[in-house]
Amino acid sequence: MGGGGIFRMTSRPSGPDLAVGINLGHYRIAEKIGAGGMGEVYRAHDEHLARDVAIKVLPAGTLSDPSARRHFRNEALALSKLNHPGIATIYDFDTQDGVDFLVMEYIPGMTLSEKLAGRPLAEKEVLALGVQLAEALAAAHAGGVVHRDVKPGNLRVTGDGRLKVLDFGLAKLRLPVVPSAATESIDQTLAMTGTLPYMAPEQLLGEEADARTDIHSAGAVLYEMATGQRPFGKLERAQLITAILRQAPVPPAQLNPQVPAELERLIGKCLEKDPENRYQSAKELAVDLRRLGMPSSVTASWRVVERPRSRLRRKVLLGLTGVLVVAALLLGLNAVSGWRERLLGKEAGAAIHSLAVLPLANLSGDPEQEYFADGMTEELITDLSKIGSLKVISRTSVMQYKDARKPLREIGRELGVQGVIEGSVRRVGDRVRITAQLIYAPSD
Repeated sequence: MGGGGIFRMTSRPSGPDLAVGINLGHYRIAEKIGAGGMGEVYRAHDEHLARDVAIKVLPAGTLSDPSARRHFRNEALALSKLNHPGIATIYDFDTQDGVDFLVMEYIPGMTLSEKLAGRPLAEKEVLALGVQLAEALAAAHAGGVVHRDVKPGNLRVTGDGRLKVLDFGLAKLRLPVVPSAATESIDQTLAMTGTLPYMAPEQLLGEEADARTDIHSAGAVLYEMATGQRPFGKLERAQLITAILRQAPVPPAQLNPQVPAELERLIGKCLEKDPENRYQSAKELAVDLRRLGMPSSVTASWRVVERPRSRLRRKVLLGLTGVLVVAALLLGLNAVSGWRERLLGKEAGAAIHSLAVLPLANLSGDPEQEYFADGMTEELITDLSKIGSLKVISRTSVMQYKDARKPLREIGRELGVQGVIEGSVRRVGDRVRITAQLIYAPSD
């Protein structure tokens, strides 16, 4: 097919406009649905698999030499392996008559920027969409892919409230194989690494982006969802760069009094200037967002179990049943009669000076609740670590025992601890039951 029948050339640098009704391979162009720095986007029909797809046509000259084309193809292949319900899938990469294009999953609905339109969302919706965003980022980061350009325009929301992340990793695909920083203007550099209002300080400084860079951008998105405004409003470009590097944004609650303090704290942590002070993983962010969106009550049962070497085992059941908020449940752990005394050695019997909290088992029958179970494990570890005389094993060290079938005596010996907490989480509807046992490992 001749090139003249495929597209209409325009004066814009983003590339050609394809004519509706023409074919790129077995994809028939239906309509233009968007445009950006990475090219024009079209809805098309896959005539082999009878489904709609999105086709992104790359700007002319993007892949002007074999090394750039090889680099792009390798990166596109890596992106195509991302498999998560919150990530738009890449199906294909091809060239026809000098037109380079990516074929991606078509997501009906609207972009988050269209949904916001300068208005804040309700807290419940902010948390629901925020969890989905964090989980999608966590899945991509686990696959070694950093987005680099998280913003409302790259997030699509379906009619039933599902969020999909678009253009995963494409900001990296825009980077030249051999950087030519000496000849690039700051505008060109910023255009290639992200979208200014949502960029992290390290991106502006030309430093390497990692998962925490995406977390900063996610924080900017959460800020905008909660307030209806970007973190630094409508500052001019030079002022905006200075603000991102050196200033704190206006607290969200000042712009929207309905923003709760915990959500404001969470957003602030995402937007820390120093990556070391942010959430260190998107999974951690997802856990905290889930906790904020939890039903306000849980039913809990805490049990302290001592297993002496004799055949006669003494069990002490300590009552903590009823309806409790999660924060009170976890922060009140040390106040449960007997736990603190035993851990501090103030109660008769073998004192416990070292402890491991094993990953709480998810008994909900829902894989999506794994984040919640892991979050409860992390909260227990954090809370118990506040006891100064108690050595508590880190989350990283205990996660290797998730779903492990080893005897507790063996786990205790491997971790070098006297006490082990094991338990489970079961969530049914709006009720959550958490059961935990403190066990003296050498006697198990």
